[in-house]
Amino acid sequence: MANIVVEFNNKKYNAIYNKNTDEYEVELTATEIGGIYNAEITCTEDSKTESTNIDVRILKRKPLKITTEETYMYIFDYRDFSVKDVIQLPDYEINIDEETNANTTVKVLKKTTAKANDIVIIKENNEFIYWGVIQNIENEDGTSVYQYIIKYITNIFNQNVILNNNIINTDNVEEGYYRIHSKINYNFVFDILDGSLEAGANLQLYESNNTNAQKFRIKKRADGTYKILNAVSGMALDVQGAVFENGTNIQTWGDTDNTAQKWTFSKKDTNIYAINLANTNFVIDLKDANVANGSNIQIWEFSNSPQNLWILEKLDEEIIRNVGIEDYIAEQIRKNFINNEDVLLNREYMEIRIKTHTKLNVSVSTIVDVQNNIFNLHTFMTNCTQNYNISYDFAIEGKKLIITIENKEAKKELIDVNAQPISNYVEVFETDVVAKVIVLTKDGQKYTLYLKTDRTTTENMLDSDRAQGKTEVIYAENIEDARQQALDVIKGNIYNHNVTFNYYNRELKVGTPITIKTKESLIYDTYISALNRVKGSKMYKYTCGNIRIGFIDKLLKERNKR
Repeated sequence: MANIVVEFNNKKYNAIYNKNTDEYEVELTATEIGGIYNAEITCTEDSKTESTNIDVRILKRKPLKITTEETYMYIFDYRDFSVKDVIQLPDYEINIDEETNANTTVKVLKKTTAKANDIVIIKENNEFIYWGVIQNIENEDGTSVYQYIIKYITNIFNQNVILNNNIINTDNVEEGYYRIHSKINYNFVFDILDGSLEAGANLQLYESNNTNAQKFRIKKRADGTYKILNAVSGMALDVQGAVFENGTNIQTWGDTDNTAQKWTFSKKDTNIYAINLANTNFVIDLKDANVANGSNIQIWEFSNSPQNLWILEKLDEEIIRNVGIEDYIAEQIRKNFINNEDVLLNREYMEIRIKTHTKLNVSVSTIVDVQNNIFNLHTFMTNCTQNYNISYDFAIEGKKLIITIENKEAKKELIDVNAQPISNYVEVFETDVVAKVIVLTKDGQKYTLYLKTDRTTTENMLDSDRAQGKTEVIYAENIEDARQQALDVIKGNIYNHNVTFNYYNRELKVGTPITIKTKESLIYDTYISALNRVKGSKMYKYTCGNIRIGFIDKLLKERNKR
C-alpha cells in the first residue's frame, strides 16, 4: 500500500486509505469559509517517490477527498465567495453564443444549495475554462436531473459584475482627455488640490478654470477597465490605501494595475455616467453632495443620486502622435527663442537639429510650459529631459550654436550618501504650511477652516486628522465669501523638499535622473536641478529639487525638526 503525504499550508498530513471507496482521504485544517487551494502530494511506493501539485477543494467542516484531473463545477456564494458545492461533471456540454450572450444549460444528477446569482466555475484538467452566474435552477419532474441555467460572461474580470440589487452595467467611453463635471452643478469639476504633481495629492471639487489640474486622460486597459490620469502629472486616480469602504478618499498615485485604480463607466444619460470602482458597488461620489470649492470626492455605494453622477466633457486636445516628440520640442524652441515675434527674446545664434523622432501619444498640455508660453529655455529643456528622456548635444559651427536633440533612455544614477566620493549631504525641508485660517467679517462674524493631513479641509476643530502648521487671520466683506477666501489661502501652501551633496570628480548634467539612498536607507527618486563647481577643484556641488515624498511624511519631517 502506498504512503501518501499531503503538504498543505506548511503542514504535512498522512492520507488514509478507504477500502470501501478505494480512495485515499485526508482531513485538512483550512479557513472557515473554505476555498480552492494548492497542495503538494508525495507518494512513496516500492521505494519510489513521486511528487505533484494539484488544486484541492475545501468544503466547510467536511472531510476532503483528493481529486484527480477531471472536470468539476465549483459553486461559490456570491456574497462572500465561499465554496458552496463541488459537482463532478463526467459529461457536460456548453453551447455559448458570445454575440447574443445566450444562456448556457448544464445538467447534473445532484441537488445542491446553489441559488440564483451564485458564481459558477467549470474547471477541466486544472484549467478554468468557463465562468458564469447562475440565473435559475430547474428540476425535471420525477427525475434526479437538475438543470442549471447559467448566464454566460465573456470574462468576469473584464466586466463590472455586481452581484447584488444595484447592478451596474459597464459602458464604453472613448479614450482621450476630459473635464469631469458634477451632475449637481456643471460649473464644478474634478480638480487636483494645488495642481500638485506629487503622489498622494487629493482629488476635490472646484469651479472650472481651464487649468491642467482639471484635465484628465481616460485610457482603457486590456482587461476592459479604465485608468483616469491627470493630464500633466500622469498620476492616476487611486482609492487611498485600497480600502473599499464608504467614505474612503480618492487621491493621485503612480500609474499601476492595482485594483484601487481600475474604473468603469455606467452611462445614465447623454454624457452622464456613474464612475464605478471596477467589480464593486462603489462609485466616485461627492461628499455630502456639497457643491463648493474644495469639497472632497470619495467612494460610496451606488445610489443613483446626483452626487454619484458625473458629466464627461471631451476636450479637443492637441496630441503629438504623427511627429516625434523631439520634432515638437524643436518647434517650440524655434518659435519661442529663435523666431519669436518679440525680437528681444530671439537667439539668432542658435540652430536646432533633430537626431531621433520618437512618436508618442502625448497631449500638448503635458509638455511642461508650452500651453502657458515658454519663458525660460533652460527650464524647458531640463523638464523635457526629465519627462521624455531628451538629451542635448552642443557644438559650435562658425558663429552658430548647434543644439542636437536626441531621445536617450536615461539610466538613473544611484547616489548612496554613505559612499566615499559623496560628502556634505544635506536634506533641506522647506515648508510654509498654513493649517488654520480665521476669517473675520466687517459685521463681526467669524469663520474658521482647518487643513487635514490628506490636504482636504474641515470646519471641525476636533477632527483627529488635522495637520500642524501656522495660523493666519484674514478679513472678508461678508460671511458668504469667507470659505472661498480661506480655501485660497490654504491652496497657497508651499511644500518643498530638496537635497544638496558634493560628489568628487563626477560630473552629472542638469536634469539627470538619480536615486538617492539616505543614511536611514530611505530611497528618493529625483533629478539634478543645479550644479556648482569651484574653479580649480574636482569637487562638484549638486542640488536636487522637488523630491516626491508623501505630504504626511513631509509634515512628520517638519514636526520632528521642531
